[in-house]
Amino acid sequence: MKKKAAVKKSSKKTGSRRASSPAKKSASRSATAGSGLRGLFRSFRATRWLIASCFVFLLVYLAYLDVKIVDRFEGRIWQLPAKVYARSLELYEGKTIDAQQIEFELKLLGYTATDSMPAHSGQFFRWRNHYDIYLRAHQYLDTAEPSRLVRITLSDKTVSSITDINTGEDIAISRFEPAYIDGVFPQHGEDRILVSFDEVPDAFIKILVLTEDRRFFEHIGIDFYAIARAMVANIKAGRTVQGGSTLTQQLVKNLYLSSERSLIRKINEAFMSLLLELHYDKKTILETYLNEIYLGQDRNRAIHGFGLASEFYFSKPLARLDYDQLALLVGMVKGASYYNPARHKQRAKQRRDTVLNSMRLENLISDAQYQRLIRKDIVVTRHEKRSKYPAFIDLVKRQLAASYDEDDLSAEGLNIYTTLDPYVQYQAEQAVTDTLASYFSNKPKLQVASVIASHSSGDVLAVVGDRHPKYPGFNRALDVRRQIGSLIKPVVYLAALSDSQNYTFATLLDDSPISLTNELGAVWTPQNYDRKSHGQVMLFDALMKSYNIPAVKTGLDVGLGVISKTWQALGAERALRALPSITLGAIDSSPIEMTGIYQTLAADGFNSPLQSVYAVTDKDGKALSRNVIDVTRHVAAAPVALIDYGLSQVARQGTARRLASELDFAVAGKTGTSDDLRDSWFAGFTGDMVSVIWMGYDDNSPTGLTGSSGAMRVWSRQFQNINTRAYAPGFPPDIEMVSIDRDSGFLGGAGCENNVELPFIKGSQPQRYAACAQQPSKGWLQELFGD
Repeated sequence: MKKKAAVKKSSKKTGSRRASSPAKKSASRSATAGSGLRGLFRSFRATRWLIASCFVFLLVYLAYLDVKIVDRFEGRIWQLPAKVYARSLELYEGKTIDAQQIEFELKLLGYTATDSMPAHSGQFFRWRNHYDIYLRAHQYLDTAEPSRLVRITLSDKTVSSITDINTGEDIAISRFEPAYIDGVFPQHGEDRILVSFDEVPDAFIKILVLTEDRRFFEHIGIDFYAIARAMVANIKAGRTVQGGSTLTQQLVKNLYLSSERSLIRKINEAFMSLLLELHYDKKTILETYLNEIYLGQDRNRAIHGFGLASEFYFSKPLARLDYDQLALLVGMVKGASYYNPARHKQRAKQRRDTVLNSMRLENLISDAQYQRLIRKDIVVTRHEKRSKYPAFIDLVKRQLAASYDEDDLSAEGLNIYTTLDPYVQYQAEQAVTDTLASYFSNKPKLQVASVIASHSSGDVLAVVGDRHPKYPGFNRALDVRRQIGSLIKPVVYLAALSDSQNYTFATLLDDSPISLTNELGAVWTPQNYDRKSHGQVMLFDALMKSYNIPAVKTGLDVGLGVISKTWQALGAERALRALPSITLGAIDSSPIEMTGIYQTLAADGFNSPLQSVYAVTDKDGKALSRNVIDVTRHVAAAPVALIDYGLSQVARQGTARRLASELDFAVAGKTGTSDDLRDSWFAGFTGDMVSVIWMGYDDNSPTGLTGSSGAMRVWSRQFQNINTRAYAPGFPPDIEMVSIDRDSGFLGGAGCENNVELPFIKGSQPQRYAACAQQPSKGWLQELFGD
């Protein structure tokens, strides 16, 4: 019973809770509804803030992209590397040149040989000793050279006539365009020739737009129709066969973005394309595209833009290209390496023909034109593995550094016209490699440096800085500093002969042993190369046979300070230390410095500082600087003429006499060998060029070579193939030739067996006759009145 009562009681309590639940449920639903609305409101507010934040972020990001676009477009879009050119070959009647060099120059410039009279510029035809050359039009400094057909006739390695074939008139001078030899590139290595929209043929614009972006002039930077069309085509093909990118998108990717394949990059590309079209008109965008597109590679130089591509592949500006050539360039946009006409000719032809067919279908060309054009072979300019000239370019950069910042050279599009003679450079390089292979194959680490210059102007014509001439490492021509040995002797004897009262070629010098003690008690005993003493020898013979002891004694007598001043007067920048050993070349010098010194000797005492840059213009051709030959005389003409004559005899009968049998023209020069045969030198000159060769090891170990057995072989080899003039001693009016008895140094005559004709400054020749000489009989007046 109790249990039931309990149950009832319990039931009553439960019932009372159930009885009150509708009101509570209503209140609860109201509370839940309010809470839900507040949550929904909060969620909506959060979403709104999220959307607003995203929108703000998008605006900020678009603003960032906008600034990025405008900054690049309004500023300097491209860094334009300086273009470095060789000298311009000038031909005129009397010019020394042979057929081998003419063909070398034409090949370097990309001219093609024909079987008959050339029909287009950039072609040549050789028959017998004539060259019919269709010269290209070009601008050289402030002179516009027209395109014209000329006939150049050679006779005995000399230009005998130049004629304009069309008019029959004689031409005084014919100038070829200078060869492009290198560039001073920014890090990315891009090169381009900028063209304006108005310079580009209308037909080319139509071909490009037809092939790459048919709706370019209609879309807003993104072509949704092209994207859809590409998607359908790719789905049907099961692979990517079409792209939907517009020219604007291609430009944005090339200018601002990487080639990374990612969604972020594609989104950026789309936004930036829209912004670019918002800011700039179609003409500006297309002009920029024309100059930006990548179209090939030339060594470390990337070919960008249709302006440079036209010149690189066809040696003509865009405006002068034919339809098939325009179609080829446009076709290469799809893949410049894949459709490279020089490497993949058939592939490039198929791509070209595809573009031509599109042109036919759009009535840009007729069916007949199409058939004619697809039958044409692809002919592009041949670019030989053109030498990079690292040692010469190094010299150019160093000399330009005095006037131009590095950024100017790599970004402002300067044109640098140098003094490099490509043919002379080629022969200098060949001389190094051939000589090492022929004579020194057992010395794989033997190094060589060479400098060749014009001795009348100081123009540097060639520089080799390594046994491997193309190697761009340590430039020994400029930076190796080694003892010069007997190259100093002409300086010592020039100082002596400048004092004509005490020294002449006939002055007898003492060649007996000598020992000198310095302040520390060290004894120096110089010796001749043959370890012999030769008694009394004439100064002329001491120079010709390169005796050491007479040079030391003469130097000490003349004065070490005087020798140092003479050294500097010839062009050296540094004074010499007043040590007796300088008389035998215990002087560290470089090949380029020694070339400057011997240039002064070769130019009759006129010093012209060596220069590698002739002129610099801005990207528009306006002259910024032009080298004026700075010629100064610091040494008298007569003593230099005597030394030059002595050096010519060194090459005939002295230590360099082998040159007389190896070369078919006269030269002058001096051998040089440092202590322990560590360095081999030869310095010499022809009628118009001066050259210095150094040979040695980088670690300064002995080479076992003298000047004549080492460096002179390279010197001789290079001038066997360079078109140069023979050296002919030229004497000023106060020099006269006199017969001298070699044994006594007095006036010679018919009775002397060892006569030699020597030059003297008038009044300085010996006044006495040698005992062997038959003196001319005196007239009766002399007998009557005496001398």
